[in-house]
Amino acid sequence: DAPAAVNVGNPHVIFFVADAQTIALERLGPLIETDPLFPARINVNVASVAGPNHLTLRVWERGAGLTQACGTGACATAVAAIRRGLATSPVTVSLPGGDLQIAWAPGETIRMTGPATHVFSGEADWSQFG
Repeated sequence: DAPAAVNVGNPHVIFFVADAQTIALERLGPLIETDPLFPARINVNVASVAGPNHLTLRVWERGAGLTQACGTGACATAVAAIRRGLATSPVTVSLPGGDLQIAWAPGETIRMTGPATHVFSGEADWSQFG
């Protein structure tokens, strides 16, 4: 099937595949992200339908690479799946970092529910950023 394009405040392209785990996203992600079709670059999502309201998702975030979780990617993918009749709301979206629950209906806002986990602490010398 053709990919879906969804903008949830940032642009996403979603490919629905038989098994998202088998896609070489570390190779394909940067190629698609920087394709001339997307002059501002794009987030690349590969998703599999695991059940009527369950998706498995991997995300290549523009400028960041493979991620453990991506809330906007989960929202964009759930909306695309619901619009295509591949899933019904609410949808569980399973990412490497955990599961998110996405609820959406046409004309409504997208609602995401899930855990938040602290994964990094750091410091920056802000004067180095001009």
